[in-house]
Amino acid sequence: MKLFNRLFGTNKKDNNGPMPTRNLNLQFTPTPNNGLNFALQFRHVVKENDDIDLDFSVESLKFIDLFLQRFKDEGLTVNDFAETIFIAGCYVGQVMVENCKAEWIKQDETNLPNGITMMPIVIKLQNGTITDPIAKAFKRFYNGNEDNISFYFQVFTEEKIKM
Repeated sequence: MKLFNRLFGTNKKDNNGPMPTRNLNLQFTPTPNNGLNFALQFRHVVKENDDIDLDFSVESLKFIDLFLQRFKDEGLTVNDFAETIFIAGCYVGQVMVENCKAEWIKQDETNLPNGITMMPIVIKLQNGTITDPIAKAFKRFYNGNEDNISFYFQVFTEEKIKM
């Protein structure tokens, strides 16, 4: 059936872009103190459903790409899967925290130019660079491998991932 859907274009298409167009029903308030809690929530979901024990290693980011692609290939849209994408992005951010001396901060602490928005919590790297791994997870889900999480991590942290 999946092949039929791909050939004839009957998969659900999310034409609203990579970001959800509805309010998210999150277990925790999106604050810097809860970045780890969201990441642990994702880790728990993966352990329960896939029996994979994610360890916050840089290498574990390869799983995030595969995980998001798997559900995109199932035909889910961003709005169908938004909470899970959000916590997957928090896992990516927590890998930065644990491996690159980064920290979670509030988006309103970033001094962004007017008109630029990010998720409510973002990552500040040791060199002062601000990055939004949650938004990147949404873009990865929506756009596919062109928004590869492992490559994103390498670009922002200059850490190499063994492919």
